Amino acid sequence: MPELVLRDVIKSYGEKPILDGLDLEVHDKEFVTLLGPSGCGKTTTLMAIAGFQHPDSGHISCGDEVFFDSATHQKVAAERRNLGIVFQSYAIWPHMTVVANVAFPLRLRKVRKAEATRRARDMLELVELGELGDRYPHQLSGGQQQRVALARALSFSPSVLLLDEPFSNLDAKLRERAREWVKNLQREIGITTLFVTHDQDEALSMSDRIMVMDQGRILQVGPPEEIYRRPASRFVADFVGRCNFLSGTVAGRTCTGQLLVTVEGVGHPFAVSSSQPTPTGSTVTLALRPESFRVARASGLPTSTVGTPAGATSTAAAPGPATCTAVITSESFLGDHYLYRMALGPNEILVQSDLRLTDPVAELAIETADIAVVE
Repeated sequence: MPELVLRDVIKSYGEKPILDGLDLEVHDKEFVTLLGPSGCGKTTTLMAIAGFQHPDSGHISCGDEVFFDSATHQKVAAERRNLGIVFQSYAIWPHMTVVANVAFPLRLRKVRKAEATRRARDMLELVELGELGDRYPHQLSGGQQQRVALARALSFSPSVLLLDEPFSNLDAKLRERAREWVKNLQREIGITTLFVTHDQDEALSMSDRIMVMDQGRILQVGPPEEIYRRPASRFVADFVGRCNFLSGTVAGRTCTGQLLVTVEGVGHPFAVSSSQPTPTGSTVTLALRPESFRVARASGLPTSTVGTPAGATSTAAAPGPATCTAVITSESFLGDHYLYRMALGPNEILVQSDLRLTDPVAELAIETADIAVVE
């Protein structure tokens, strides 16, 4: 059974809807990320689960316990919800030692001081801060303060851990180490976790599932690779990583049911998978990641012709990689790869390559399995 459930949750400020009939489920021991731009409603969702804000209507439950239900007028106070929360600002008490901060939730729950201190020190050992228990927060680095906040959130064995952009105050290198460390800890403890972020790298590297959110609604739910490689909409494709969008015309279908799509500037049609009933002659948008292009000099590409002629019918065989020629307009060196802007017919595209290209014209091959049709 799901550990955390939201059904038809609505929250508005004035006439502006922040959550617009939101539905989500987080399963037991699962790490789920709410990913979306600022203002999409993800933090409001977290605050509604935590009980710091009440929705206008809907249902929120955790296991067998109902936190909020507008139909039965049920509202459980925040302090009675057994949830651990780590905020963006960490919110650790500056006048308390590290061990006192971690023990604080236990003392609120009437745990004896000696027992609370013992459990707090055990938790600090778990987050690799055992030797720093007697320090004060101002004597710690940002990464150490983050771990104190996490230890405090876990000290009383919560049912669910809520993380509200906890890495945003860390520098890039420390963020990378922190997300690896937190994910490993979550797996070790086996706690159900809902993580809020606008950072695509965090979501892709840490999550069992990602829920992409915009304007108070969840647009797509799936494992990281599915979200990245098979975006359900243009918004998802554009928000999760870099993406090229090409407008094309449906020329027919292959014998295996794939769409044949012709794109201006590309010599052969793309064969792309789509479950939509798209008629011949209609216009579709294709999404292609920069790394989907294989870049080579003229001598480096296969000499055999690939693809099928434009206008192929629904009985045509599926083409292989589509090839095309593009003109380089700019180059960026990004350490382990180059990022090129190229003109492909009337389109401008981004192409990622390990190669340094010296010629102004590049030949490209695109594996059709890497192409998605988006709305």
